[in-house]
Amino acid sequence: MFTGHAGDNRVHRHPALQLALGEGQAVRVEIEGRLVEAPGVLIGPDVAHHLHPGGVWLLYVERTSVAGRRLAATCEAGAGRLSDDECAQLRALWMSPGEGSERIDALVDALSTAPTSPRPESASTRRVREVISALPQRSPLGWTLNAMAAEAALSPSRFAHAFRDQAGMAVRPYLRWLRLARALQAAALGLSLTDAAHEAGFADAAHFTRTMRRHFGVTPGNVLRSLRG
Repeated sequence: MFTGHAGDNRVHRHPALQLALGEGQAVRVEIEGRLVEAPGVLIGPDVAHHLHPGGVWLLYVERTSVAGRRLAATCEAGAGRLSDDECAQLRALWMSPGEGSERIDALVDALSTAPTSPRPESASTRRVREVISALPQRSPLGWTLNAMAAEAALSPSRFAHAFRDQAGMAVRPYLRWLRLARALQAAALGLSLTDAAHEAGFADAAHFTRTMRRHFGVTPGNVLRSLRG
């Protein structure tokens, strides 16, 4: 979750769904080369976009989460416009008291259609899903295909196929996304960019910066100046 001023950023894409609510003005965002202007916009995962500078409220939702799966079903065309009334309702939920997870659940409920019934799943599918869910809490040293496949009791090739089915993307780009989140968290807590990069498994700070530009269109330094300011 982020509330503040969106600065200059280049065209980028990331695996998360993104909710953008304007603050006193409409959200202006270029999506796949077309300009969308609305009180609020919901952007699907892996959609190329460029958010114009201005006051904005942003919520990023992990695509593999239950919330992400629900929102993805409402964003099949890549993006959805939100009305003034919808944005007012979402801001009220955003500012409501309670834990962050409770507010996010309420926002997802307001944005998405009724939850679908869970599909029957095999024991191996359940194991793969559990491995994916546990990754953010684990050390990047354990983020290897062989280690994850062994935990799910599958061959590396079968695990990679099942992973794509569950995550909606291949193993390597998903792990790159997790490393970016881990590095940003470490840097926000005070580590240097180099130490944060190593903490998350990047080769160096330059690798961290390139990945940040690719997924968010800005450098880590720009983001950290805003966080620390």
